[in-house]
Amino acid sequence: MKHIKRFAFAILVILSVSCSSDDDNSGTNNENNITVGASVYEMKTAIVEPASIGQYVYLSVSNKTEAEITAAINGTTINNVDLFSARINALDLTPNRTYNLSEISSLEFVVDGDFIGAEFENGVSQFYLGDGTSDLRVVDGSITVIDYTVDSISLSFSLTRADGKDITGGFEGSYLYLTSGDE
Repeated sequence: MKHIKRFAFAILVILSVSCSSDDDNSGTNNENNITVGASVYEMKTAIVEPASIGQYVYLSVSNKTEAEITAAINGTTINNVDLFSARINALDLTPNRTYNLSEISSLEFVVDGDFIGAEFENGVSQFYLGDGTSDLRVVDGSITVIDYTVDSISLSFSLTRADGKDITGGFEGSYLYLTSGDE
């Protein structure tokens, strides 16, 4: 019995060491982040929701793991969420395509928010696309989908706020693909 316990422990250690680097959802790029001025926010998961009704594909990037995002969608409360979201005027994303602000109907980055009852609430806005006179408004920029396959996505963006702050970001790795039946 003592040998079986040691064997089981050895197998457990081998499995945890061999799988640990595969489970972080960080993709192959260490540049999975959003930079707003001097502040850098690490991103871990991308979410793509193609158009089911209407003409918009939703693209989101978050600092939470795929497992945490899935739990949040299913109603689990998740705190300290940084969420970048964009609604792009297309049925789905296209590889090697740059979407200018005129093709983006909604764009926002909120940090330190919460998923409560599957709804994103609270948080502090870092930038948004919209009307008004706020310095947080995005006034220039684009999102580029570098690659987009069934297994992974690679994207980058460069934006400018009304106060002149540059915003850059990118994500490369696997993503959650949500359809209307997944929510």
